[in-house]
Amino acid sequence: MSTGTLYLIPAPLGKQRQNLSLPDHTLQVARGLKQFVVENIRTTQGFLQWINHPLKPHEVEFRVLNKKTPEHEIFGFLKLLEEGDVGLMSEAGAPAVADPGAQLVRMAHDRGFRVVPLTGPSSILLALMASGLNGQQFAFHGYLPVDPGKRKEKIRELEKESAARRQTQIIMETPHRNRQMLESLVKSCRPETKLCVAANLTMPDEMIRTQTIDKWSKALEDGPGGRPALFLILAG
Repeated sequence: MSTGTLYLIPAPLGKQRQNLSLPDHTLQVARGLKQFVVENIRTTQGFLQWINHPLKPHEVEFRVLNKKTPEHEIFGFLKLLEEGDVGLMSEAGAPAVADPGAQLVRMAHDRGFRVVPLTGPSSILLALMASGLNGQQFAFHGYLPVDPGKRKEKIRELEKESAARRQTQIIMETPHRNRQMLESLVKSCRPETKLCVAANLTMPDEMIRTQTIDKWSKALEDGPGGRPALFLILAG
């Protein structure tokens, strides 16, 4: 019944790709595909041009999968797999991790299609690797509540769990709310709790800084600003 393979294709973290690279096998597979399910067609077309994909844009078939795509439409994407191999791509980084593509991956498994992850960047793992925090026990929580009160409550809950389990807690935030997130962490966590802020990973203006909440309280201006960022906390 099943025919094609769903390839999960990672993309560079950002638009400046001049000094970035992907493994040869990942590039080889991506260049051999002509069907893609993507978060943004224009971004993907730029990626395909960067990797010297042999087909012209009008020869490649795209389907859009973002947070607004209804489930019945995602289910329809499985018809592409019945015809052959398909590449799944996120806006940047690893597809299906903090990404709406996870739903297509689940449906592909349910229908018996082969799913193959390809090697490439993941901002979450890169931040954890560089943080100096606990890489043996960690949890990713995505976005926290926008409401300041609920966000503060959630941060304290995560800090308490981190202390109990010696677990690194990983949070992501949109660039325009980074300042509020950093301020909430400083106001909500204990002074000795460690916080890593990692922004624009793999890019020329990459930032990775780990220090205690007490030190961050005196250095709020050194935060990520309007750059994509991850926040990692580890309570003692």
